[in-house]
Order: sequence, then structure tokens, then C-alpha cells
Amino acid sequence: MQTKPIPVRFEPSLLRLLNEGAKRTPHKKQELIRLTLRRHLAAVIEEESNASARRVTNVKPWDESELRKAYARVGNEWDALEEAATRAQGRPDLND
Repeated sequence: MQTKPIPVRFEPSLLRLLNEGAKRTPHKKQELIRLTLRRHLAAVIEEESNASARRVTNVKPWDESELRKAYARVGNEWDALEEAATRAQGRPDLND
């Protein structure tokens, strides 16, 4: 099988763990990395690919009819607010 070297930078904590694994097992650091990738890479890929699809909240999104009702209600409230604000201003005075 043809192999291709890939440079990888490891955090100090991972290096310490690899060194410990090389001491405690009959495998070298390279072989430990290969074994770990073979055994766990598919699960990590699956987990990470679903991470972006997860919902941030547990609130159900509104369907189209609920959105229409909400926007219609906000529109009516806004019109009433503008009318009340206009009445509260009083008569215009050109002497100001």
C-alpha cells in the first residue's frame, strides 16, 4: 500500500499522552496514531458532521401561518402606536 506522509502538529498534552502510550504499549507513537485513526476517525467524522445540523434551541420554529399572524398583528399594533403618537403631539405651532 502506498503511503503519504502528512505533517501534524500536536499540543503538548497530546504529546505527553502519546509518549505515555508508547511506554505502556508495544507500539511506537506513529503506530498509536494510526490505530487511533483507524478505530475512531469514522465516529469523529460522523459526530462532527452532525454538529452543525443540531439545533441551538429547543423552541420549535414557527410555521408559515403562525409567522403571517405574528407579522399581521405587529403591523396593526404599529399603526395604532403611530396614530396615538401623532395625537399626543398636539397642534402644530408655526411660532416655535
